[in-house]
This record gives sequence, C-alpha cells and structure tokens, in this order.
Amino acid sequence: MTAKKTAETTADTFESVMSFGPENFKDSYEKFAKGLNSLADFHKGSVEAFMASAGVFAKGFEKAASTQVGFAKEQFEEGVATAKAAFASKSVQEAIELQNEFARTSFEKNLGHASSLAEHWTSVAKDATDPLTKRYGEFVELVQSYRA
Repeated sequence: MTAKKTAETTADTFESVMSFGPENFKDSYEKFAKGLNSLADFHKGSVEAFMASAGVFAKGFEKAASTQVGFAKEQFEEGVATAKAAFASKSVQEAIELQNEFARTSFEKNLGHASSLAEHWTSVAKDATDPLTKRYGEFVELVQSYRA
C-alpha cells in the first residue's frame, strides 16, 4: 500500500507541475510585475510623505528660532533700559524696586514664552506626523489587500 500511495502522490505532483504551462507562467509573471509596480508606487508615496513631514518640521523650527531671537532681543533691551533707569534712580530703594519689577515681569514673560513654544512644538509635531500617519494607514490597507 505504501508503494501504491507513493506512486499516486508522485503522479499527482507530476501532473500539477506539467499543468503549469505557458499561460500559468504568464499570469504569474504579470501578477508579480504588477506587485513590483505597486511596491514602487507605494515607496514613492512614502518618500513624498517623509519629505512633506520634514518640510513641516523645518518650517516649525524656522518659526521657533525667529520667535526666540525676537524674544531674546526684547528681553535684552528691557534689561538695558531697566539697568539705565536703576543707575539714574535717586535712591537705592528706587533702584531695588525697579530691579524687582524687572525680575517679576521678566519671569512672567519667560513663562508665557515657554508656554507659547510648547504649544508651537505640539502643533508642529502633530502637523509633521500627519503625512506619516496617513501613509501608515495606506500601508495597512495595502497589506490587508494582499491578504484577501
């Protein structure tokens, strides 16, 4: 029985190999080529999504840098003005009050600026990840289409 079963299995295997003719080869090759084209198109879209994300990040960095420079310049000018006013004051008490007021307002402005920067970077991170998140969703759909 074992020899008979082996002969049948061998015959079935031979028939399945022989049935793979030129038409089957052509169909398989076309499916393979279509899959490669699909992969290349997907890769191109992924590179475009990455570039869009990098562009959003670069613009966000540029805006943050210019805001920081403007803020630093403003703080420096206020410091110089306060120092001049303190040196021109008529009493030590008046100079101390000027310095205390400058320190208080400067601290408040720094907290506000830090909060503003945190909001800015949160927004930039969200906007920069949007193209990549969308692309990931498309990848999941593509993988699921091959599973079906």
